[in-house]
Amino acid sequence: MKNLILYTLLLTTYINLNAQPDWDLIEDTYIKGSISGTITQGYLFKIYRDYYVVNEHTRQRVRIRNPVVKIFQNGYNFKLIIEDFEEPVFCKRLKNVIETQISGEFTGWEGGTIFKMFNGQIWQQSSYSYNYHYAYKPSVLIYEYGGVWRMKVEDIDETIEVTRVD
Repeated sequence: MKNLILYTLLLTTYINLNAQPDWDLIEDTYIKGSISGTITQGYLFKIYRDYYVVNEHTRQRVRIRNPVVKIFQNGYNFKLIIEDFEEPVFCKRLKNVIETQISGEFTGWEGGTIFKMFNGQIWQQSSYSYNYHYAYKPSVLIYEYGGVWRMKVEDIDETIEVTRVD
């Protein structure tokens, strides 16, 4: 009986260890600048020239400057272990990212809003949302995630879906 219990325990341990994905440490670095606020699904991290988007449910409230981060990879999945975060952040690395600025005044969006960019591109809001925010020539990130293009304007937490019209 003892042997059966011991065998079952060893087999269960072996199965659990093998069920854990293999995460390879690919970089030990830091995030330049401050992270302040609530980190939730869809949040963007810029680490040097790579962008990572949180793709799993999490809710962490943080305030830290230049945090140390360890980046682990398992296939196309990434796990960021960031200093002072309560738990790891699971992300996807973005491949198609456009960094630009809105040309001139920005007053937010209200459904179908058209945005003219400094780089000459024109994008239109394709998801309904309303947000008023005034800024002059704000920085913008436009990125493809989950088969749609999204736009993130500096100092606004919300992102919107957009399509290119030029």
